[in-house]
Amino acid sequence: MDTTPLKQTLIKTDIDQALSRIETWKSKNITYELMTIGITNPNYKVTVDGEHFFLKIPGAGTEAFIDRNNCHQANIIGMETGIGPKVLYYFEDTGVEVWEWMSNHRPVMFGDIYNENIFRKIATAAKTFHNIEGKYLPVKQTLFEQAWQMVKLADNGGYLPPWYNRMVFILKEIEEAVLADGIDYKPCHNDFWTANFMYDDSADDFKLIDYEYASMNDPYNDLGCYSTTNYLTEAMDVELCKIYHDGRDEKGFAKMKLYKIAADIKWGFWALQQYLNSDVKFDFMNWYGMKSARLQHLWLDPRLDYWLNLLNGKSAFRK
Repeated sequence: MDTTPLKQTLIKTDIDQALSRIETWKSKNITYELMTIGITNPNYKVTVDGEHFFLKIPGAGTEAFIDRNNCHQANIIGMETGIGPKVLYYFEDTGVEVWEWMSNHRPVMFGDIYNENIFRKIATAAKTFHNIEGKYLPVKQTLFEQAWQMVKLADNGGYLPPWYNRMVFILKEIEEAVLADGIDYKPCHNDFWTANFMYDDSADDFKLIDYEYASMNDPYNDLGCYSTTNYLTEAMDVELCKIYHDGRDEKGFAKMKLYKIAADIKWGFWALQQYLNSDVKFDFMNWYGMKSARLQHLWLDPRLDYWLNLLNGKSAFRK
């Protein structure tokens, strides 16, 4: 298991420097405003001769856990499948990327998940992204590798949870069970929840954004992340797996449930290291608190051992 931070050096840039490098925008009337959305990077709404664009500058310290070239390739896959916005510009040396502005799309809210049509579109989008043929991402990384990387970064200083040992123990148990059953590596978003969902009501069109944590990974990670971050009910978990599998799949359901726990452990540690390093104004300790509070419920599920044993191939009977 490789927990070494990414060896990536980006040239630090600001919004004015980023804009000056886009040749087709030179001599045009350009204005911009810093957006309040996003908790990883500074994001800007840029207006060029009246036309809007979305521009992202890598956040401070993110080179330790985000491979921008890999992220760009994931954005291309999203665009080519039709579930992501159109990518217009990318600068490899700075990591700056520019997309079309989706004027008619709005952020998906937590309450939208209870709309069956939107719920199904989200599940179908995940399946579409996972199963694109002939496309692969440069980075092959499981949730567990990402999580151990976050644990290592958090270990280097700052606050560690009082239930640290339990988080690490359960993460290891889930990792061993998932690896014992095997992973069918596919392009995965790895941050699959409402903050990265957009919807156009008039066109009935769903879009998935922010592919920064994408990798070749286990698709059930995306399902588990979606379920836990959006507080899906048990019945909704069942329906999600039915849509994804075109029917019931016991192992798939178990994996999704285990990834719900693993995702909250990973993102809890992510929030702790962001609290130390990020230049984005956001209450990361509150974010950590939400993950920790949810974990107190999830890891007490009496079916936890059954799910682990199912993936480990442990018989229900004595030998």
